[in-house]
Parts: sequence; C-alpha cells; structure tokens
Amino acid sequence: MAETLCGICKTEPKKYKCPTCAVPYCSLACFKLHKPTHPVSAASPSTSAAPEIPQPPLPAPPPKYLRQKVDFSVLATNPKFQELLKTHPELFSTLQHVFAATIEPERGDRPRSHYRGGRGGKFRDQGSKWTQKRGDADAMKLLKGVRDGEKGDKVQGAMAEFVRLVEETFGPGEQEGDEKIAG
Repeated sequence: MAETLCGICKTEPKKYKCPTCAVPYCSLACFKLHKPTHPVSAASPSTSAAPEIPQPPLPAPPPKYLRQKVDFSVLATNPKFQELLKTHPELFSTLQHVFAATIEPERGDRPRSHYRGGRGGKFRDQGSKWTQKRGDADAMKLLKGVRDGEKGDKVQGAMAEFVRLVEETFGPGEQEGDEKIAG
C-alpha cells in the first residue's frame, strides 16, 4: 500500500491537506512554503469544505525475523526427516517441547513445575505474564540443555542430526545462535 507523500517537500508522509487546494503537506514549515502560491482571492477557505483530521502515524515495520518467512512444511515430507524420526524416536517429543515453549500457554494449561528457572531455581509465579520473548528464551534454554547433553547423549546426537538436516534443506543459519544449537 503506497502512502501519500507531502506535496511540497516530497519526502515525508502527508499529515494534512491544504484547506484551499487540498495539496497534502507534512508540517507547518511546508504549509508556510505552499500558502503564498495561492491567489489572494482564493486565500479564504470555503465554508463547505470540512477540515481534514490528522491521521495517526503509521505502525512500525515488523522486525526483520518476521519479514522473511521460510516454509518449513517441506521438512515434514522430507524422507531424511522421516528416517531421522524412526531412528531417533525421542527427537519428536524433544522438538514438541521446544515448540511448545514458544507458544503462549492457555490459563492453567501447564503445571507450575514447567515454569522452573530464574534465580535460584525458583518457580515463576503462575500469574506472571507470558511474552513471546520469554517463550523464545525458554525454547533456547531447552535447546541449550539438549546441546549440553542434559537430556542424554541420544537426544543430543539426534538434535545435532536434525540441525544438520535443516541446514542441508534450507541453507546454513544466518544467525550466530543457529550455529550454537548444532554444538
């Protein structure tokens, strides 16, 4: 969707319209430059024209990681992935746990013990607000635990093979964090 630019400076998005000729402008400075271009007889605005209400500012652009969507559904039908799941049955449940951490839980959906973490291993308060950032951080903690062997050597090896398959299918990770998962 193209936004209308200021008719005077042609760089900023329009916020207002001239009451005389309806040319869009972005600021008082641009309007002061434009106003002298009207003939003296046209200087008084017509009473039938309603003033335009300023429009709210445009929303911020989405973060970079949301702009470039990758269709990971092709991985599900990949024969190498299917074979990997048969060879390492524990991989499926591990991937489910990581994915579940990134999704906002419904109220009462997860037991309190799931919220382990923080300082001193204390439980997070059941009423604390879930955020996507917190969910992503929890998923990364789970992946780090797998990488460090906390879930056992079989899960660690299976996850390393999965990461190699993802890199083979979609190309190497662009972020430093992607390389850390592979171990």
